[in-house]
Amino acid sequence: MSLPSLLVAGTLGACWGAVLPGLIARFAVVWPEGDAHAPAWRRSCPHCGADRPRWWLASGKCPSCGRAPVPGRWLLVPVTALVCGVPAAAVGPAAVVPAVLLLAALAVPLAAVDLLVLRLPDPLVGVLFGGGLALLALAGDGRALLRAVVAAAACGAGYGLLALVLRGQIGFGDVKLGAALGLYLGWFGWPAVVAGVVLAPVVNLPLVIGLLVSGRTDRRSAAPFGPAMLAAALAAVTFVALR
Repeated sequence: MSLPSLLVAGTLGACWGAVLPGLIARFAVVWPEGDAHAPAWRRSCPHCGADRPRWWLASGKCPSCGRAPVPGRWLLVPVTALVCGVPAAAVGPAAVVPAVLLLAALAVPLAAVDLLVLRLPDPLVGVLFGGGLALLALAGDGRALLRAVVAAAACGAGYGLLALVLRGQIGFGDVKLGAALGLYLGWFGWPAVVAGVVLAPVVNLPLVIGLLVSGRTDRRSAAPFGPAMLAAALAAVTFVALR
């Protein structure tokens, strides 16, 4: 594990975490049940209706009413520093580090939004996939890139099949996220792909139990699966890189 990579990536993650409350607040919008059209991303406070600043300037609290619909910097800064620092340190000074940092940086807002409103915003998933594909291509390993693309297709198809079989338990957002994560896992090899897919339901179990105990969900309600998928992918990348 590279200590310089840990410090640099952790610092970058902390800086990114400082602007995340506004980004999460923008995308944490409930999709009303039965509505065929997705609601617009938030530009105002859900409590008082006051206009919010640009997302990179907004904090977790509304400047008008002072209510905080999303986690604040006090939580997001250290969490993002840790999530970015550990995988980057495991990978070390390598050409693939920018892609790993992108995965870690987007994992935090994606997981937060899914936990809050059961949504995985297409703009963030799109950047995760498209940005990852570009950064992996720049890493310069054609064989690993081909494997990453094949793994992305395989994971997308696999999660798509699960979504059809387990209706209501896995959504289409999870399918798109699965394809994006398969891209990163595939770069690190098929053992990473298998580990990321197998670990996801294992990681999800304590999360679901916690949500049930806290009353955030019940047995008849859907539970977020995106946070477990993201945590499993980051863990798989870290462990495989440390081998």
